[in-house]
Amino acid sequence: MRQLCDAIDRLNEGAGRLAALLILPSLLITMIEVVARYAFDSPTVWVNESVQILFGFYFLLGGGYTLLHGGHVRVDLMLLGLTPRARRRAEVVGLVVTIFYLAVLLWFTGEQALDAITSRERAESPWAPYIFPVLTAAPVAAALMVLQAVSLILRAYVDPAHRAQPDGDVPG
Repeated sequence: MRQLCDAIDRLNEGAGRLAALLILPSLLITMIEVVARYAFDSPTVWVNESVQILFGFYFLLGGGYTLLHGGHVRVDLMLLGLTPRARRRAEVVGLVVTIFYLAVLLWFTGEQALDAITSRERAESPWAPYIFPVLTAAPVAAALMVLQAVSLILRAYVDPAHRAQPDGDVPG
């Protein structure tokens, strides 16, 4: 069971690190636009959407990583007076609710992604890039978060000392 949890954790750690790297091309593309626009008076039609698409990937693929590191907003105030066992149970209940929400999100975004792929949907702009890659990233991101929630639930019982801390540190 721990090996499965470790594999899921590594998957989301890798996805989060990959997502973080997407900031670099976003910065480079934005710098190209600034130079083209202000130095050569020649703005581009593709930069704004490119950066939005990259940020979409960044935002979506960082969800499982953030869940792994305990970075999502939660109400810790309710957990303060609880025993460690009751706190663990409350966290599991919260994760189960999260999984339900993510399953619905996965279903609807999966349908939307399939429609975009089959229709070869493009953005309504002069550049008109395909938008199915970003729409496909949404169900992938939801699936990564479901896997991470399952990992955290399993760890709550297999390895109770291993818990994502709100400050982002993961012991163990």
